Amino acid sequence: MSMLLSELQRDALQELMNISMGQAANALARLIDAKITLSIPKIVVVDASEFQQMFLTDQYWFTRQSFLGSVKGEALTLLARAGTETIGGLMDYPLPLDDRSKEELLLELANILAGACLNGFSTQLALHTKLSMPTMFNAELRQADSFRWSSTLLLEVEFQLEGTAFDSRIVICLEQLSIDVLINKLNTLLED
Repeated sequence: MSMLLSELQRDALQELMNISMGQAANALARLIDAKITLSIPKIVVVDASEFQQMFLTDQYWFTRQSFLGSVKGEALTLLARAGTETIGGLMDYPLPLDDRSKEELLLELANILAGACLNGFSTQLALHTKLSMPTMFNAELRQADSFRWSSTLLLEVEFQLEGTAFDSRIVICLEQLSIDVLINKLNTLLED
């Protein structure tokens, strides 16, 4: 990959992600009237095998949403299996969750979190993006050849619902041309 971020660009991107992820956490916190804590955003360039490692767990359900516009890519949401009933109750789903309700809950959570993250990120950088609806991402699809991310810039943050076992990770993957657009936007922002 030709892309390497300077320390200044990485710091600026991390701050933008921090603000965007904070907006996503606030959106969810208001909805469920609970406190959400965030990790520091992680920004790394990964190859296909490193990317695959994130899916070698049974601790999460996975969703994926593509996005188009000024930048193109995919938002992946990892939602903890532990604590799903708790957050379902907080979101007024009838408990215990049946399979249909659980999938509806997971897709709603993914859409809230990924949508707020991508919207905040795009707004700050004056990018136009349109996010598709999320779909469940099944284990049998998590094979190396099902990813077009042979090498990508990975933007990741973890959300933790305080007092519960529930956590979620949002991972934004950008295509190479979109990384170039992002770097140009960051440079413009840094020049101001």
